[in-house]
Amino acid sequence: MKEFLYKFAFKEIQCMFEGKKVIIFDLGGVLIDLHIDRSFAALVELGVDSAILTERNCLMNSYMMQFDRGDISKEEMFAYMASSIPAAARERLGTELESTLQAIWNMMLGSYAPYKFHRIQQLRSQGYRAVILSNTNDGHWSELERFFLEAMGEPMQNFFDAFYLSYLMHLRKPEKEIFLELLKAEGAEPSDCIFFDDSAENCEVARSLGIDAVHMERNAVWSNELMGK
Repeated sequence: MKEFLYKFAFKEIQCMFEGKKVIIFDLGGVLIDLHIDRSFAALVELGVDSAILTERNCLMNSYMMQFDRGDISKEEMFAYMASSIPAAARERLGTELESTLQAIWNMMLGSYAPYKFHRIQQLRSQGYRAVILSNTNDGHWSELERFFLEAMGEPMQNFFDAFYLSYLMHLRKPEKEIFLELLKAEGAEPSDCIFFDDSAENCEVARSLGIDAVHMERNAVWSNELMGK
């Protein structure tokens, strides 16, 4: 039943593109695979209490949201992560603690699927603007760019018209203001846009502003309908 509903929703996408000018893509979970559980599992292996990773309102999530908004630095984020690790594990890692934390942080970044970006190029050739609206941080962005260059052989900037990144805007989805700032920068009306995201909450906020939104299943293969087939 879920698969049927998922495919049915995408039958409407062709019509949703009509009259649109700006296609807004989330990055993690839509364009690249996202595996937050990998990073959390690695922290638990180092002795971090799993309770601070699994509760929605836990302190780790609070720090992650502040990091995404650019309200705290990478050093502050990693210092909190380090403080969550038992002293014995920190001592064992010694001078490798910082590099270990960076590696763990980047474990949540998954693979790129080239066909998605070729589809975006096709949409741009048809006259649409393709932009990214992402909750991300300066601990991930340089790695995202590096991974993309390795996967595609070209910089990410060649595939998109603009990037709206939470840590640079000091705003974060699902805050309404980040969508309003994007609309202002694009000189677009809400009805000009369609938004693809793997968060139902983010999609609901976009719709409340008049932006058509499609809730994607995280890390899903794009359907024939979305691919224009």
